[in-house]
Amino acid sequence: MSTRKYLSGYEKLLKKRKIEKQIESQKGSMDKFVTSIKKNTIESLGENITNEQETYQKELEDDEIIQQKENNENSPNNVETSDVTIIDNEKQNNLEENEKKINLLTNNIYDPSQWENIDTKLRDLLVEKGPIRENDLKFPLDKERRHFSTTFYFKKLSNGEKFDRRWLVYSKDLDKAFCFCCKLFNSTTHGNCTNQLTNEGINDWRNISNKIKNHETSKEHVTNMNAWIDLEMRLLKNKTIDKNFEEQVNKEKDHWKKVLLRIIAVVKNLGKNNLVFQGKNEKIYQENNGNFLSLIEMIAEFNPVMQEHVQRIQHGAIHNHYLGHNIQNELIQLLANEIKGKIIKKIKEAKYFSIIHDCTPNVSHQEQMTLVLRCVNISTSPIKIDEHFVEFLKVDDTFGKCLFNEIISVIKSLELDINDVRGQGYDNGSNMKGKKQGVQKRIIDINPRAFYTPCGCHNLILVLCDVANSCPKAISFFGVVQCIYIVFFFHKAMKNFTR
Repeated sequence: MSTRKYLSGYEKLLKKRKIEKQIESQKGSMDKFVTSIKKNTIESLGENITNEQETYQKELEDDEIIQQKENNENSPNNVETSDVTIIDNEKQNNLEENEKKINLLTNNIYDPSQWENIDTKLRDLLVEKGPIRENDLKFPLDKERRHFSTTFYFKKLSNGEKFDRRWLVYSKDLDKAFCFCCKLFNSTTHGNCTNQLTNEGINDWRNISNKIKNHETSKEHVTNMNAWIDLEMRLLKNKTIDKNFEEQVNKEKDHWKKVLLRIIAVVKNLGKNNLVFQGKNEKIYQENNGNFLSLIEMIAEFNPVMQEHVQRIQHGAIHNHYLGHNIQNELIQLLANEIKGKIIKKIKEAKYFSIIHDCTPNVSHQEQMTLVLRCVNISTSPIKIDEHFVEFLKVDDTFGKCLFNEIISVIKSLELDINDVRGQGYDNGSNMKGKKQGVQKRIIDINPRAFYTPCGCHNLILVLCDVANSCPKAISFFGVVQCIYIVFFFHKAMKNFTR
């Protein structure tokens, strides 16, 4: 009796049907795991794998034909057979690589196979989402032709009722069953559960019923179940540890917002009424601590927010109380910038404007020049003319050229156009009204439409001086007044000025 070295026709048919059935069962299986963005990529990979499997099937059939002729072939043909085997191995490796690529693209975080390194955020997400089940799955068969069933999700009680085992989940990627709460909370509760449902999963479908019953009555499972339910309830009520900490932070932020609003209101009130902020000291509830701290003390008597803030300062609970002179100056500057921005916006809307300047020394004997802008306010009804003080300008000297350069510089810094100036208003000093070197002449050379108008009040003073000089009695009166001033007050004034 001869031994057959190749498969019979019936065996070939069975092998072919098995391969076709396997290919058919894999069609469309990848579409369940991919998103719409990567759909084309997955479909192309799936088609490539299917084509390669079909090619591999045909090559297996060709290999069977080669094996049938094996006894009649010589050694060189054997070399060709080995080459075919090498090609088959290469194609099989390519299939495995493609399958790995697809697995990377189709990772599903809700599948227990992906729950290896679980952090707090992932645990909260999974608990908030809850166990996900797909009841319409076609579970694969094992070697004993057994498979997982949805009936395992329910426990039948002695009275006939069914109890849902929410903790039992099935992994499509691994074809195994897992315990949801033990998989997530075994490390956090310091449990020593070594059950297969907790770690690697179970696929012993013959004995799964007994293993489920033993697991759900274990101490470790009950502990993890309680931890799961507790976290689930706290997530529903937004009362997790992070949530409580976040609420405390938001409460503290809200407190400081309210405190700053009251401090800004005090700064606005003092600035509006041109009152001094500081006193001889900067300590609250002490004498001569200035208008600013006095108003803070008054507000604290009636307002609970400021009262709590002052109590924190007195008890040493905070060091940055935002009541010192630095925060006062900073708030004043911020408010000034905001007001200046609105003034400039109004002037830009009107387009054309006039400039008014005057110089005077301050208490520190520093020469400074005021900048006043005059424009038509078109945002009101009826339309009216507004004058706005913008800022003080520090000048090194009072010569016409220096003052002119300072005016040009500040207009550029305010993002205004010197060609839009339609009027100038200064005093009658030669440095301002000079026909050759005065400020008004220099500006008219740039913009001929900037009409110069001398100050009316200064003109009235000059008229009074001329009137007084024309009357002998007036000359005698003002001369006596000037002598009295020089004798009693001039030296003292000069002494203070030169300090």
